[in-house]
Amino acid sequence: MIFAANAGMTTMMKTAFSSEIFSAATLHLGVLDEFIAVVQGRLARDTLVAGSPFARDSLADLLANLTEQRETYLAFAAPSVAAAA
Repeated sequence: MIFAANAGMTTMMKTAFSSEIFSAATLHLGVLDEFIAVVQGRLARDTLVAGSPFARDSLADLLANLTEQRETYLAFAAPSVAAAA
């Protein structure tokens, strides 16, 4: 009987943990999307970026890293968010 009670508790803990992971990943995904949009905007219209190959390359590298991170969080985000991406 004790094992059965522990098994039920473990399932509840996994469910709560999964919910927290989905929520956090979804939050992080939203923040990353906003930051990606800022970087893309700067690459497209910032005069400093246009005049500086270093700044352009630096932002391009940042964008690549953010996009990679986004893919990682997408794997853990809520299924409805992942399906929409």
